[in-house]
Amino acid sequence: MVEFCPDCSNLLRKRIDSDKSFLMCNCGYQREVLTDNKKIEINVQKKKQALENNLVIITEEDKISVYPKAKKYCPKCNNKEAETWQKQMRSADEPSTHFFRCTKCKYTWREY
Repeated sequence: MVEFCPDCSNLLRKRIDSDKSFLMCNCGYQREVLTDNKKIEINVQKKKQALENNLVIITEEDKISVYPKAKKYCPKCNNKEAETWQKQMRSADEPSTHFFRCTKCKYTWREY
């Protein structure tokens, strides 16, 4: 991936110095290139620090639902509540498809 200097907008070049990689610019700007393990370690540290401060960080892996809930019977477990959303599956002149996901068993079904 190509990156540019935030100071002068020139192209950053990769330099290796004592087993560490840096992105450097002719203007003097430099920053260390983080490996995947280092990125994961930084994310874990941020989560730990946030939890210590009673903050909750929501990431994509947490899979927290943001869909509205509707009173709908689940055909699998007969639960009375389901998450709901709509998606345009066909062309624009066709009606959208209505999806439901049971809040109890997570079974997903659709209505046309």
